[in-house]
Amino acid sequence: MIKIKGISKSYSTQSNSQKVLDAVSFEMPDNSFTTIFGPNGCGKTTLINIIAGLDIDFSGTIVGLESCKNRIGYVFQDYRRSLLPWLSVKDNILFPLALQKLGKKTMSLRLEQLLSTIAIDIDLNQKVYSLSGGQAQAACILRALIINPKLLILDEPFAALDYERTIFLRKFISDIAKLMKLTVLFISHDLEEAITLGDQVIFLSKRPACVSKILKVDLAYPR
Repeated sequence: MIKIKGISKSYSTQSNSQKVLDAVSFEMPDNSFTTIFGPNGCGKTTLINIIAGLDIDFSGTIVGLESCKNRIGYVFQDYRRSLLPWLSVKDNILFPLALQKLGKKTMSLRLEQLLSTIAIDIDLNQKVYSLSGGQAQAACILRALIINPKLLILDEPFAALDYERTIFLRKFISDIAKLMKLTVLFISHDLEEAITLGDQVIFLSKRPACVSKILKVDLAYPR
């Protein structure tokens, strides 16, 4: 269980201070899929950056992430800019393992195991700048999964994709989350998507954002 307790965040300048998050609290059970839905600019990305450990300037506490060091997968909203264009698809996917200084044999075995679990059509030897939008996003998802994450975070990952590709990747993420028994935190700007994917939907208010409602979604899968 990951517990978010009273997370607050303000940005300060010399002239003023603006509060972005106001005592945000919710829980994510193990192997659950939590979606976050709220108005544009309310602080959704700020919140998940705090949970991911990318922003440490906040008040409140996060319980349950102690065992997740180096095992938080993150798929960024601007996925193309998060890929390294001078590397191949394969080397981009393996990049988190290279940062951990794992050997080539270990990395190749890990990739082979991942691709045996996940059936996705992508040329590993291509440069990432030659990929379509859907293929680039798939590469980002595989890169987040290569570390065998305990927590997978996705920030509006399908916002720039067409409808057909979006529907495919929604099902892909939902299936993979269940297959790999992942705890998932997913930001969505689409209410239908949030309910289709989530075991629970966290509704955030306008800035300064607080939790206005937690909706438990008891619909059977597949949805």
